Amino acid sequence: MANFFINFIGLLFCLTLLNSCSNDSGKRINESATDTTDFKQLVAAWNQAHSSRDVSIFSNLFDNSVFYYGVQQDKNNCIESKLSLFNKYPDFYQQIFGDIQVEKINDNEVKCSFVKRVTVNQATTDYPSYLNFKKSVDAWKIVTEGDLVTDKNLAKKSRIKNSIPKDAIKGDFNDDGKLDYMWIQKPKIKTDEMDCVGECTCYIRFSDPTIPSIDVPSCIDGYLSNEGDLNKNGTDEIGLLPGWFTSCWRSYFVWTLKNGLWINAVEPFPTHCNQWDEGIKPIEIDFNKKGNVIIRYSEHTGEDIVTNSKSIKIVR
Repeated sequence: MANFFINFIGLLFCLTLLNSCSNDSGKRINESATDTTDFKQLVAAWNQAHSSRDVSIFSNLFDNSVFYYGVQQDKNNCIESKLSLFNKYPDFYQQIFGDIQVEKINDNEVKCSFVKRVTVNQATTDYPSYLNFKKSVDAWKIVTEGDLVTDKNLAKKSRIKNSIPKDAIKGDFNDDGKLDYMWIQKPKIKTDEMDCVGECTCYIRFSDPTIPSIDVPSCIDGYLSNEGDLNKNGTDEIGLLPGWFTSCWRSYFVWTLKNGLWINAVEPFPTHCNQWDEGIKPIEIDFNKKGNVIIRYSEHTGEDIVTNSKSIKIVR
């Protein structure tokens, strides 16, 4: 009986040892499969596909679903995006600059970080980029493609989007064919005082971070308006009647975006409370004279305050 017990214990020990060896062997096989995969070569193939415009390479490398520059896309949409890029920029050229860093996230996912140097329209820009590969049934596939510049812009857009006031005004202010939002950021007013905490400056902000803000000094609030495309340059012009602590007289401002900068579409013109109380529109296109607008402004005659109008040229 004692011999049987000793033999039984010995058998259990051997089985345990065999099972442990089997698990270790399986783990080594998995690790070996990861280690022997040349991820730098996969990145090089992805880069070469941009030079050769070879759709089949992208098709082989992309997983069926890819987190593609911040948006989950299927493989075909990713490939269509590449083709659209090549058609838009026939001189597009891309190369990997420097070394490729390979980071094992887990047994089934690896991240490759590198700098892609892109040349478009004879201008070259470096983008810190990354590809995430995930093990599928028979091969490693790209499940994420992105770069840090895009990530930063997306994060900024997200922050701005979450801060858009409910009364924000829509418009296409930069001729990109998309509707953006604008609103007034007002200064903080001191309690029971006609003064501001800091400068009495308003800022016109935009949901698109590529559109510059407009600084408006001597302003505590105001009436903001999308005046439409007054000069027919493809962008909506912006009108503002600034608010102040005293006086019914206000200059009306109209801006247009030109070469990435906001400039006066017309010189600011005087308006009075009477004009606004009567609902008189301050500016509109002069359909009788090309390139002109009609402005309606207030004037003190010495006896009364009247609203006049005239046709003037608008900056285009």
